[in-house]
Amino acid sequence: MIVFSETNDLKSLPLSLSGVILGIMLAVADYNVNWMAASALVLSAVLIHMYMASESRWFLLASVASSVLTVYLSYGKVFCLESLILLLFAYFVLRLSKGAGNSGRIVDGVVTGLVNGPVALLGAYFVCSHTFGSWVLLLPALSIGLLCVAAHGTEDGYGRIALSMLVISGLGLMVAFSFMRMFDPMHFLYVLTIPFFVLSLIRLYKKKGQASDNMKSSLVLYIFALAVLTGIGFTAYLF
Repeated sequence: MIVFSETNDLKSLPLSLSGVILGIMLAVADYNVNWMAASALVLSAVLIHMYMASESRWFLLASVASSVLTVYLSYGKVFCLESLILLLFAYFVLRLSKGAGNSGRIVDGVVTGLVNGPVALLGAYFVCSHTFGSWVLLLPALSIGLLCVAAHGTEDGYGRIALSMLVISGLGLMVAFSFMRMFDPMHFLYVLTIPFFVLSLIRLYKKKGQASDNMKSSLVLYIFALAVLTGIGFTAYLF
């Protein structure tokens, strides 16, 4: 029987996918992407999340197989330096995530932000484009990371000031990223989600800083919607 942990259950799956999907879509906006490799990458992210949540050996084996398939579709072969380095990096990220589970709130928050933000977004971008792109990509990567920390922080005892700063900083970085690219109204499509983030913070303050039971679920959906809308905004010119 598979038992999912409370902190990394199926409800938080969209958080694991947000950075990956946005990274893929930003790569699509800049390069000609192999959609089979991109699809395999999303599948790998899902399976890795399932393994992290359940610690099932079957999900571990499926994750490894899917990761190898992703690398093969991306590079055309597995036994080359780039492919092996990428697989080794994925292994160390997985070990880092597993090891940070009982390391305290601060360490857990830092790892959560890095893995769901820069690692997920820049990693997906690299797999699809074989380049890390401009440093400007750090802005949306850190944005997703901070927002994911806020979502997890609702169940980890974060106060209303900390949660507010994380959400505001995350949204601010995404806005800054949009202004640093060539101006296009579609690049701000994610702004449609901002009122929902604001509403969540207003409800948080009305409850005197105690996050409600469904606040994490709401933030998870808002973050995923923000990532998808941002990606759509930057790829809209392709359609």
